[in-house]
Formats: sequence, structure tokens, C-alpha cells
Amino acid sequence: MNESPAPVRAANGRPTPAASAFTDRLPYPRGPFRRLLRAPIWLYRLGLGAPLGSAHIMVLTTTGRLSGQPRHTAIEFRTHGSKTYLISAWGERPQWYKNLLAQPVVGVAQGSQRFTARASVVDDAGEAARVLYLFRKRAPAIYDALMARLSSEETVSARTLPAITDHFVIVRLDPAPDAAGPKPVQADWRGIGLGLAAGLAGLLLAAALLRTLRRARA
Repeated sequence: MNESPAPVRAANGRPTPAASAFTDRLPYPRGPFRRLLRAPIWLYRLGLGAPLGSAHIMVLTTTGRLSGQPRHTAIEFRTHGSKTYLISAWGERPQWYKNLLAQPVVGVAQGSQRFTARASVVDDAGEAARVLYLFRKRAPAIYDALMARLSSEETVSARTLPAITDHFVIVRLDPAPDAAGPKPVQADWRGIGLGLAAGLAGLLLAAALLRTLRRARA
């Protein structure tokens, strides 16, 4: 019989008390907004994960801490070597984060790859700063505006990133091929019409968010 993995110890992880003070600056996804953010899950199920992986969008599968059932979440990621990093824009609030604190073995669908990983909360300031650099590198102007909104800084740049690492909840995923955990989401071709509609809606939402961030910078 496989023993259940030890839960992630929140006391040893992030966030510090300062980290939760700014998460209300970004509306928490509910209703239609939440459904739109889940659109990439349908695209992965349609076998269209490769382009999403290239865009740094993966599907994280956690085990529901109350239900025991697999729960899928579409989320942006960055990789460094074999490690995958995630940032929770809403601090400790998301259900996926609470789930992996209780059961750290997760499933990962990342482009065309499927694997099992073990999650841990990044509590080292140096590692956290490197992660913020990785996210910012792809589109500095957009991420500077977003990180400023989620931190105490009026403006953010590469120089100021180390000062705001304690404002973000960062999770590292390390491959764990022998660990028992939920299976990553697979292509199954069911709900094609709904999936395509959700994918289109997700693209429209992304375009709207980009326009909002650009207006905020103006």
C-alpha cells in the first residue's frame, strides 16, 4: 500500500504576512470569468496542448483535499532545468494551492508532456527573485504593471524585483515519476463544441486583459 505523502508545511513556506495584503487588487475569478480562465483545460482535452505549452500555459491536477477527486487548473508556468514554477496571483486563496498544501503530489500537463510532480512552496528569497525574473523576461512591460499592482511598489523593474519577493506565493514542481498522485488531464475529444467555444472566449478575455494593462500604463 502506498503511503500518503506528507503535506507541505505551510509554516515553513510562503507567504509572509505581507504577502496577503495585496491580493484583493486583482478581482478573484468567479462566474463567467472563472469559466473563461478554465478554457485551456478544454483545449488540452482536445489535444491542443502543444501551442498552449509554447505560450507557457499548463494544466495542474491536484487532489481535492475534501473530495479526494482530481481537480484541474489552467495556470501560467515557467521552467528552469527540470523545475516548473507557478505564481499564485491570489496568494493562499486559490483552491489548487490549498489542495497541494494537503497533498503535494500533482499531475502536470505541459504542452505535449504529461508527468507527476511533487509541489513545494518556495521560501528562499533568492530562488523567489529568480522566478520573478523568469516570468518578467517574456514581457517586461506587462509583468512590471501586474507585479506593481500585486505589491507595495508603485512601479516595478528588474532592479526592484528582489524587494517584493515576499509579496508573492510561488510554488515549485519537481518531477516525481514514482510518486502516486492524480493523473494529468488527457485528450479525450468529448465536449468538442464546448471546448472550442471556451477556447475562443479565453482568447478574447486575454486580449481584453492586455488592453486593460496597456491603458493602466498610459
